[in-house]
Amino acid sequence: MTALLAAGLLFRSAEGEQRDVRPVLQARVQSDGLALRLSDDTLRSLGVSDGSPVQLTVAYAYGPFTNVQTRRSDDAALPELRMRREDTVQPDSVIGAFFRKLHLNPFADPAEGLRAPLTIERADIAAVPSSAHGWQVALAMCLFVASFAVGPGVCVWLALSELMPTRIRSNGMSIALLVNQFVSTMIAALFLPTVGQYGYATMFFAWAGCTVVYFLTAAFLLPETKGKTLEEIEAHFGRK
Repeated sequence: MTALLAAGLLFRSAEGEQRDVRPVLQARVQSDGLALRLSDDTLRSLGVSDGSPVQLTVAYAYGPFTNVQTRRSDDAALPELRMRREDTVQPDSVIGAFFRKLHLNPFADPAEGLRAPLTIERADIAAVPSSAHGWQVALAMCLFVASFAVGPGVCVWLALSELMPTRIRSNGMSIALLVNQFVSTMIAALFLPTVGQYGYATMFFAWAGCTVVYFLTAAFLLPETKGKTLEEIEAHFGRK
């Protein structure tokens, strides 16, 4: 929790300096597309004139299809930020089209994305964080990974394998693994859209809240199983 809070506060300190330039970019949209480089002229139009390195983050959408791009003015290559429908709207797969006919496909309909105009949902520009800021974020992330490896990463699977009755353990672990992979997939799918809309700080604060729930569950609801056999653990829950 401490590591996630630290990372969230670090991101918050950087994102707190962001300035909204969405109206400027939306006005530059032509033919449902936009292409720009962070040249001196572009930076002046965005209100940056002191020559300091800045970072532009843009979240945009074609109907239900969203995307996020970031560019830095101190990038030597100065790559073009290009928003095009064909790069954002993904074609439907064979499986997706089949389930869509049955009205069971939960994912976005490509037909809606092909009709929708380009909408700039968020566009923020801010100074590029210092290298010290980057090292602090990296340290917080390494601390979280190390803590997770000796905490929830082990405790959850150990608890499941010990607390499930022997007669259903194989089926129960299979279901637990399926749920775990489903949640992991949802996290990966929602990460970039959430960051694009609300920033990195919001995401890390949310996960810090999840660690509080885990701590309370592990501290007050999970029984101590050290030195006990599986049969003794099962008998303990049988008495409950």
